[in-house]
Amino acid sequence: GADAMSYFVGKSNVAEGYDEDSGFAINGGKGWASVKYMNHQVEVVNGVGIAMGNYDFTCATTGAVSRVEYTFNYKKCADGKVRIFLHPSSVPFKPAAPAEPIDGLLPVTEAEVRQVQEKWSAAIAKISAVHKAGGDFIGAAGEAAGELYGYGHGNVLFKPTKCAEHQFRPTGADAMSYFVGKSNVDQGYEEDAGFAINAGKGWANVKYMNHKVEIVNGVGIAMGNYDFTCATTGDKVRVEYTFGYKRCEDGKVRIFLHHSSVPFKTAGAAPTVDLAAAPVTKAEVLAVQSSWASAIKAISAVHKDGGDYVAAAANAAAELYAYGHGNVLFKPTKCAEVQFRPTGEAAMSYFVGCNAVANGISEDAGFAINAGKGWADCVYDNHQVELQGPVAIAMGNYVFTDATDGSKVKVEYTFGYRKNADGKLRIFLHHSS
Repeated sequence: GADAMSYFVGKSNVAEGYDEDSGFAINGGKGWASVKYMNHQVEVVNGVGIAMGNYDFTCATTGAVSRVEYTFNYKKCADGKVRIFLHPSSVPFKPAAPAEPIDGLLPVTEAEVRQVQEKWSAAIAKISAVHKAGGDFIGAAGEAAGELYGYGHGNVLFKPTKCAEHQFRPTGADAMSYFVGKSNVDQGYEEDAGFAINAGKGWANVKYMNHKVEIVNGVGIAMGNYDFTCATTGDKVRVEYTFGYKRCEDGKVRIFLHHSSVPFKTAGAAPTVDLAAAPVTKAEVLAVQSSWASAIKAISAVHKDGGDYVAAAANAAAELYAYGHGNVLFKPTKCAEVQFRPTGEAAMSYFVGCNAVANGISEDAGFAINAGKGWADCVYDNHQVELQGPVAIAMGNYVFTDATDGSKVKVEYTFGYRKNADGKLRIFLHHSS
């Protein structure tokens, strides 16, 4: 009763009142002129009355009306009187205000992300068709790149499919070599056969299949697969992707992040890595990367010593990944059956192995323990760290050293980092290949 009195009449009017209480019953001193109940429903269950609805409070000073949601429970006491024994009230939910412009530019919407994807697909088919007809496919590709990619408007993080000699393409010239082929541009790269023309065979169409589209502080992130249909043979090729989209100064939404990779396949020889709120700082990103690398080594060491490596992995995941704080887009290395891991449970299966967790995924041998062999070291090599206000994107390679035989494995990565409500920077995007 003392707690309730503090709430109703204010902290200064009772002994040991709570600082947050200004006196609801007196409206912080302004008073209430009237209160009007509007029951949504009254239900009597086993002699208990339950009422749910809204009530409107009219300020005695200003006349303003405040609406509050309620659920009351009533029961009859020993003296025969009906009294309240449950009383939760809440301010009605209000949709978030329209997103504020970021650096004067409106946030990207999911609809705009999908529009850019449609334009990208159409551009690939058009470039192939122009090439087949003997037209200026290079001009068509240049026009599409200028329309769809952020070259000339800011940094672009581009890691194309099947590029080993020049994995990353930070300039428009680099990208053009990849899309139209080494022989069709000045100083083209030897490994580039012309993806947009499928090395001469062309693409008939491209179909995006988003695993998820996430809008984070005005930036669009999409992860999924796209299927390319060969214009010559009709064969379909599936490729994994992570794209990032942002609005440029001319108001157009363009791609600033593009990581593509061929899905891992279990058949054949032993698998190898296919080389195919507040502003985040670079120092914070590097600190999380250092913690991630240390966690991998620590989990392996605990496993080797026969300790509780599952708990060690769970603690690291909670510290480093944003599960429980928002959506996480996670496409791990060498996952073919279950490519995407949107839940903490699915991620744990990947890191510690299917046999170490309930309902583990059968393809998971335990990456954090290297399928039992352990990792002695993990070294990040950032190609680039892009800071987008409260979001940061990092692309590059990391090298893992086998704790058993000392061999090294290089893996490509794109990570996205953002700060959570508790102020900690965590991973919300992780694409490895």
